[in-house]
Amino acid sequence: MRRLGAMDQDRTPITATATIPDLFALTLFDGLPVEKDGKTIRYRAVRLRETTVAHEREAVLQAERIVTVGGVPKLLVSESEFAHALTIKHIEHFECDGIKIPSAIIDSTVVGKLSEHDFGLIEQRVYLIELAAQVRYGVINREQFDALSGGAQPAAAPQPVGQASNVGADAAATESGPSLLADFVGAGAAGAPAVDVR
Repeated sequence: MRRLGAMDQDRTPITATATIPDLFALTLFDGLPVEKDGKTIRYRAVRLRETTVAHEREAVLQAERIVTVGGVPKLLVSESEFAHALTIKHIEHFECDGIKIPSAIIDSTVVGKLSEHDFGLIEQRVYLIELAAQVRYGVINREQFDALSGGAQPAAAPQPVGQASNVGADAAATESGPSLLADFVGAGAAGAPAVDVR
């Protein structure tokens, strides 16, 4: 997964003055192109979610590859493919004019139609969702979240846990951590948190 701290040089980072009313809702720039009746419809609205153990297991299975090592075939998991698959598992649906493309039919082929910029936006938001979840579970505190989401490395990095195991080694784009977490920490994935970044 491309983390926030490793964004492309030409990608504009999220600013501290931005407003994110719902951490799980994202609007893409180019959108997901779908051909219908000879016209191209672009699904720009994306609904994200937290992942479960089942989602992670599915991502592992999708990332498994048979590699021959010393003449012996071995089943290995590609780290990059796992990160890509898990990012896709965070997508609940794409939406355009009330019509949704559900997660059940969203796979690497569908997501492959996105522009690199749009997929990067999804990766960035997924990172914030994962990071905020670690605060809710007590793995890191609000100060550490603010430092990570603001692009600085905290003095004591969080312990690697679950899908956010690399969070202590990666920096994020500028974002107001405490403001982002105002409602998210207590809400979790059950509802859409109202978050006002001042």
